[in-house]
Amino acid sequence: MADLPLAFATLSVHADASDILDIAPPIHVSTTYRYADDWTDRTALKNGWISAAATPKPAVPHPRNPALPETELCYSRMHTTTRDRLETVLGALDGGSWCRAVTYASGLAAVTAALAFCKPKRIIMSRQGYHGSHAAVDVYARGRESLVVHIEDGMPVLEDGDLVWLESPRNPRGEISDVRAVAASRPKSGKVYVIVDSTFAPPPLQKCLEVGADIVMHSSTKYLAGHSDALGGVLVAKDPAVAEGLLKDRIALGGVLGNMEAWLLLRSLRSLNVRVKQQSATATAISAWLNSRIAGKDLTDPSLEIIKRVWHGSIEGNPGHEVAVREGWGWSGTISLEFTSLHHARLICDRLRLFTHATSLGGCESLIEWRVSVDSSMSPRLVRISFGLEDPEDLKADLRRGFLEVKKEVDALFAEGWVEPKEE
Repeated sequence: MADLPLAFATLSVHADASDILDIAPPIHVSTTYRYADDWTDRTALKNGWISAAATPKPAVPHPRNPALPETELCYSRMHTTTRDRLETVLGALDGGSWCRAVTYASGLAAVTAALAFCKPKRIIMSRQGYHGSHAAVDVYARGRESLVVHIEDGMPVLEDGDLVWLESPRNPRGEISDVRAVAASRPKSGKVYVIVDSTFAPPPLQKCLEVGADIVMHSSTKYLAGHSDALGGVLVAKDPAVAEGLLKDRIALGGVLGNMEAWLLLRSLRSLNVRVKQQSATATAISAWLNSRIAGKDLTDPSLEIIKRVWHGSIEGNPGHEVAVREGWGWSGTISLEFTSLHHARLICDRLRLFTHATSLGGCESLIEWRVSVDSSMSPRLVRISFGLEDPEDLKADLRRGFLEVKKEVDALFAEGWVEPKEE
């Protein structure tokens, strides 16, 4: 399919296809493979133990899918047919035929692999964002002369050996980074890597390789897999040499994606375009409703009185809104809400019927999380909501009912003398 200019939705279905017979990709669970018929001869020839004239042609060439990389199956830590098909599709979706994806056992395995490959002297990143990535950076920096520089203290002049780690949109508030500007600020000489964690806005919502990122990282557990049933991570590299280096490192470090997870993820990518666009549309529409009182457009809905701020890139004035508009990016299917009281945030998670109180995001079901319960750096007034594939009006009605219920409960608490603690 490499010779055809296919659209995103078509690539998600056909990027790994050729003249193969199976319509639904099978799962390959074998951990080892029969050597090719000429394997021993090639080994002997490489070592000079036989001459080329004495090397017979293989009697039965192994069949291969021409849409996949030219790899020889030997041991599943190196390659499997299922994983090769998956990585072919992932590379096509995030950047096209010129990109290569490398998958991992989890999102944090991908973060760790990126750090190990880049070997940065300085890591430039936000103090905020996913706490797991910060933990991975702490582990990497332990015993090394690696300096972590926080973007909030001022973006430094980039120099050889730097790694800029961006989350865009950033967990959990959804701030959007100007990836193009950061990439353009790199020096003309020396190597500076720009890596973007695009978990909250996978393709087709944004494609950061096209605006200057060297590597895009996803926790594929979230939107890419999209069914809350497959743990995984992925790095997509613009430079084939970088992708090859990441692949060699993965073989050595062993953090490979399992066959079942690879198969589930490949299955999920077929519907990625429609899933993510619907979740984005739902989040955008409900964010506009939630923000309507704050924006002065609707002062009649009492359920919205407990909302202090809505965090979503689609709302004008939120960090990075103009960047996303300029780049033509779509909006994430995840939002955050800041309530007027921490008790609203504490109670709402267990008062909704269509939103499950759980961590993670990107699945078919809508989730809500009191974020401070898993990340102590977060405001106790903040909840994160991941919208699923339910009808938006049903979700909106559930939120309105839940808001009114917790408003009544919290008003009663304050009437009894409860005091709202001051937030530091």
